[in-house]
Amino acid sequence: MESNRSVSESVEDAKLLRRIGAMFDHLDPVPDAVMAAARSAFAWRDMDSQLAQLIDDEQLVGSATRAHGEHRLLTFEAPGMTVAIEATEVGGSRKLIGQLVPSGPHHVALESAGQTGQSLTAPVDHLGRFSLSAVPAGLLRLRCTMPDGTQVVTEWVDA
Repeated sequence: MESNRSVSESVEDAKLLRRIGAMFDHLDPVPDAVMAAARSAFAWRDMDSQLAQLIDDEQLVGSATRAHGEHRLLTFEAPGMTVAIEATEVGGSRKLIGQLVPSGPHHVALESAGQTGQSLTAPVDHLGRFSLSAVPAGLLRLRCTMPDGTQVVTEWVDA
């Protein structure tokens, strides 16, 4: 397929698009937090990990003892593993109580899109239970390493 356009027309188009892009960068720049999250998404790509997909996100109704804040039950599933997490809003942060079935990893790591390069870790008991406090609100995911070296990573969720 041949084009009837000359090279100079293509160069002029590229220059025009660059000027339009600069204009939008000046008038409506991309927020720093959005740029940081985009860079983090590429930095955290991990093709060797198994993805635990979100299969259930249930909004729990507050009871008399837990009537304040959001309260959710999240369930993820990967080949050979289920991750269940109860997320409770406490002030401006979250508390996560979870269980890995079957148990196996000795700890879980929580990665937050808002805090690139940092993760919270929690020990996992012999029944697969774990707890994380003072989890920042926003996009997060869990990562655990099985005894055979296989890594399981949950989908990103807004908790």
